[in-house]
Amino acid sequence: MSEEVKHFTATGMIRNEKGDFLLHKHQKLGIWLPPGGHVEPNEEPQDTVVREVLEETGLECKVVSCAYPFKTRISHSSHVQSLPMPLAILKEFITDKKIGGHWHIDMVYLCELTMPNKQPYDEFRWVPFEELTKLNIPDDVVELASRVNECYQD
Repeated sequence: MSEEVKHFTATGMIRNEKGDFLLHKHQKLGIWLPPGGHVEPNEEPQDTVVREVLEETGLECKVVSCAYPFKTRISHSSHVQSLPMPLAILKEFITDKKIGGHWHIDMVYLCELTMPNKQPYDEFRWVPFEELTKLNIPDDVVELASRVNECYQD
């Protein structure tokens, strides 16, 4: 029996004040995706998403914990720390011509920009929620965007 190859990744779902989502057309995959990337050795996933957003978009962000409505935070001690809760944890199959098919264990975080008026690098654009389905975009990204919108409803 062959063993599945898995990589840990972190993705940032970022929505602006108008309700648009920050996306780019992924060069290798040819689909529209939010910023994100591989978790480096000894890196925590919430730090990965902040680093990847900055590297890919030029924008600084912070992670918003999605623990509501359940109490998920464990009290800190000298041996235990609570990390921010992701919006979702997904197992995604990736077809890659160089390394072959493999899985991403993707921790998807809700992120907010620290300087919302700064513009991203040219390869990224703000896409209104209503236009997401007009793009070559995975269904799960549209579903995640819908969940993000729910977080911002009054």
